[in-house]
Amino acid sequence: MKKSKIINKIVSVDDLIGFERIYIGNDYCEKNLKSNEIIKLIEFYKNKKITLLLPFLTDIGLKNLISILKTLDKYKIKGFEIVFNDWGTFYYLRKNYPKIKLVLGRLLTKQRKDPRMDIILKNKQEHFKIFKNAVSSNIVQTKKVPTSLLDLFSINMVETDELIELLLKNNVSRIEIDNLVWAMSSNLPKKIKVSLYFPYVLLTLTRYCGAINNKYEKICNNDCIKQKKKISDNFFIKGNALYYKNDILPNKNIINLNNIDRLVYQII
Repeated sequence: MKKSKIINKIVSVDDLIGFERIYIGNDYCEKNLKSNEIIKLIEFYKNKKITLLLPFLTDIGLKNLISILKTLDKYKIKGFEIVFNDWGTFYYLRKNYPKIKLVLGRLLTKQRKDPRMDIILKNKQEHFKIFKNAVSSNIVQTKKVPTSLLDLFSINMVETDELIELLLKNNVSRIEIDNLVWAMSSNLPKKIKVSLYFPYVLLTLTRYCGAINNKYEKICNNDCIKQKKKISDNFFIKGNALYYKNDILPNKNIINLNNIDRLVYQII
């Protein structure tokens, strides 16, 4: 399986041993997608296979993307691709840059990811719960979860004929997913390959950055990316995103079943 690594700085050659591709950018905040920094990295790594990783973009982010794309016209980077995470960006890129290879990002594959669901899906939750108030106590028996629910949680939201047809029609032959704590399954055609992020699962993100980092400033000062914050076992806040660390790779059968042929290593 081929390996890729997300980097947003110039690193030593030794740090890239074993990685056939590098990802530049992020999929959580357009304010951290600075065109001048991205352009410098693309110019430095122009002889490597590059994936530009995009978050969902507003008009401001789209202007930065256009600046980056103008720089790309100077180079013929072998294997260059762009991961899009909103349909407006997809429409703009496919209309104006039809030859660029596009990849459906993990914000759009829409997996059900919350690892706390694992004990419920596998019926390992407490069978009885006691609720007390000032007057009385009530005992509630939890219901057994049907196995069909686990099947539903195991797939991603690309599993529809309409979306698969849209992707293939527009030459999108790769999607990206997170490494779930339960088994994953897929009915994707072999034409669509899959990238698996490891070891961090992106659970959710917000545009209200101050709330997640306990700072309510109106002006972005990039404080959020300077440190990560552990909030409980294996749960981390980095930037405006909440991550869960799952460092157990799925077995070969799951990898083959899901068309996974690329690991994307992420450090937060």
